[in-house]
Amino acid sequence: MSTVQTLNTTFDIWSALFSVILMLGVYLTHRYNPLQAKSLFGALLANTFLNVFEALAYIFRGNASDLGWWMVRISNFAVFLCNHLVLLFAAAFIVRTLERSETVISPMFKRAYNAAIFVGIALLALSRIFGFYYAFDEHNQYYRLNSYWLMVIILWGSMLALFALTLKHWRCFSRIERASFVTLEVMPIVTAIAQLFTYGISLTTFAGSTSLALMFIAYELECSREIVANERRMLDDVIGALAEAVDAKDTYTRGHSGRVAEYAKMLAKRLGLGREEAERIYRMALLHDVGKIGIPDAVLSKPGRLSKEEFGVISSHASLGGDILSKVETMPEFTVGARWHHERYDGHGYPDGISGDDIPLEARIICVADCYDAMTSDRVYRTHLSQDVVRKEIQENAGTQFDPDVARAMLEIMDEDKGYHLREHG
Repeated sequence: MSTVQTLNTTFDIWSALFSVILMLGVYLTHRYNPLQAKSLFGALLANTFLNVFEALAYIFRGNASDLGWWMVRISNFAVFLCNHLVLLFAAAFIVRTLERSETVISPMFKRAYNAAIFVGIALLALSRIFGFYYAFDEHNQYYRLNSYWLMVIILWGSMLALFALTLKHWRCFSRIERASFVTLEVMPIVTAIAQLFTYGISLTTFAGSTSLALMFIAYELECSREIVANERRMLDDVIGALAEAVDAKDTYTRGHSGRVAEYAKMLAKRLGLGREEAERIYRMALLHDVGKIGIPDAVLSKPGRLSKEEFGVISSHASLGGDILSKVETMPEFTVGARWHHERYDGHGYPDGISGDDIPLEARIICVADCYDAMTSDRVYRTHLSQDVVRKEIQENAGTQFDPDVARAMLEIMDEDKGYHLREHG
């Protein structure tokens, strides 16, 4: 073999081994996105055989033995076949990626694309009967016939159709997905043109393996996001169940935690915090009263006014809630809302008497949300306060009990709530 053939053979073997490793990775994570996994696994499997047969074509080219005669012919046929299969499975992967984002794909595209692939495979099978695409001499050397370009054009057409689909739905893909698809769809055409005077149209050798590796990375990232989303859903379920348990214990504040969480999220957004931060504050607010689990029912559910000793007992729910949630080491921020939502901006709150910006913003937000719900909810000893009275209380306590900026945000939300619907929220 020439030096170029030796290098190409070596690269093909390593590329085949690499595809096998990626296939193992897909197999291990297939349960998170099974439809995409099957498509990617199929593309990698076809790519493995493509590289193996391409290496065999180089190894046995010019080998006049019976084995060489068979291997050269089988390998040349298999290279084209595996190229078709790589594209078929890659197209399925792209379609699954779009379906994940709920994008509607024209059935006409699917039918036309599949038809082009299978026509190419049918022509390939006929080439073995009628001897077109490649010719072989008595030394088992092979060279291209003019009909060879028919197969190339079919492959190029399939890749360009995929490229058109990718461009049409460009915004539906992540950056790494775009890179992988464009590498698969465009680079092999450039490679083939550059190799007009060499043997074989090594589509995958130079571009296919790279694109499939990028697809694998994109797939793994998607699986990771799905795992995180599942874990977040599980966390939200646990937090929601715990919040309901707290509300169930205090029969006079049923639904309180959920309402406070909604108000806190509204305030966070009004203050310009991002979506993730607002969601985090929402979860913190759901658990702000978790310390009430440790308060005796006789005190917590007492219908009348509390004595000084009883108020001290119920006030301990803040520090108790902070202690409980401090055990959740992976979510240390949960402690903030539970421990400090009764701190006052002027420093006269509890349990630690901190003031101003020393009180975490999340706790200042939950404090306003908590007080708003307390004033706008019915209690056994009184009905809810009117919107004007609630507005006056928040306005007068801005800068003393409440952070002025958070209080101002709450007043803006109330001014937009012309029908006093927030009182009934949750």
